[in-house]
Amino acid sequence: MVVRDNMTSRSIISILLLIAVFIPFFTVPNINSQSGAAYTVVNVNTPPPRQCSLLPLAFSAQKGQAIQGSFTADVTLDFYILTENDFNAFVQWNTCALPQTAFPLFMLQQVIELNTTYNAAIPNDGTYYILFVYRNNGISQIATGYGTIDLYYPRLMTLTRVSVNTTATTSTTSTNSSTSSVNTAIPEFSVWGTAIPLTLSISLAAVIVRRRR
Repeated sequence: MVVRDNMTSRSIISILLLIAVFIPFFTVPNINSQSGAAYTVVNVNTPPPRQCSLLPLAFSAQKGQAIQGSFTADVTLDFYILTENDFNAFVQWNTCALPQTAFPLFMLQQVIELNTTYNAAIPNDGTYYILFVYRNNGISQIATGYGTIDLYYPRLMTLTRVSVNTTATTSTTSTNSSTSSVNTAIPEFSVWGTAIPLTLSISLAAVIVRRRR
């Protein structure tokens, strides 16, 4: 009977320790989850051949704030997150491309994937822009006359559609290649999410052992 009780105690202790170890894996947030994001649908008109349509969305942000989300579109798009100065330079450049002096916080060109993610860190307090650019390269993509974009963005962020010249002439001017790479955030394990379950499990195991004695 004593041997069986000892085996039972060891089994319980092993199970509790395993639960403590694996709990953090089930509590780590999924970076692709949209549960904490706001959602909107916006349209961008099809431009004339060899031109592009601009869809800018302005928002205010503070230094160090992380802007992340995702979008899906039924047309091929360029996507940017820009400072106010770079956005104004883009509009004035009027070539469907960033001037060489601009450095976007995030950039993806000719995006065709579904559920495309974005992530940018805000360098200073101010006004910033999410900019979609729809190029008409002479190939008909849709029959509706406009592209539809499903956009997820941080819930605390307020987006305002900006009125600008909706079309510009396409250009082969290339943007700064160094801005096209993005470091995607990797979820980290919470210290408390690991320490608390582990401490409770060890304490409970100790109580069981004492009672068995």
